Amino acid sequence: MKLKNRLYFLTLILLLAFSSCMKPRVELDDTMWGDNAFITTAVLFRYDEVKNQLGYNEVVTGYQNVNISTSSNVVDKDQATIRIVTAKGTDLTKIGIRFSHYAKKIVPQNGAPAAGIVADFSKGPFVYRLYSADGTERDWTIYISVAP
Repeated sequence: MKLKNRLYFLTLILLLAFSSCMKPRVELDDTMWGDNAFITTAVLFRYDEVKNQLGYNEVVTGYQNVNISTSSNVVDKDQATIRIVTAKGTDLTKIGIRFSHYAKKIVPQNGAPAAGIVADFSKGPFVYRLYSADGTERDWTIYISVAP
């Protein structure tokens, strides 16, 4: 009889444990964050090959992320545009872009290169769609030029 009571008790505990997982969870209300489909900064970069001895018998080869944007980048929040000027002689076919933003996600539009990947930025302008947590979508246009 004791074994039967223990089995009933164990079954009851298991049912209570599993039923607690079926309770609805509280969902985060994304709309409370408001419209954050804005880019705060954009930075262009390239990878330079670096060779170091590093105390080994052979030279170690790697790549260094180098910022190539100048200080004349202009972010226009009202027009949703960014104008980036690179250093004179920059090869726009082998650069990448990084964004600082508060949006939920950024999606490249119309063949624009993905952020964080070295790609061809010579045939701009480029459009990136930002999605805010509250559902706002805003297209940002990026203009890239080389300093004369």
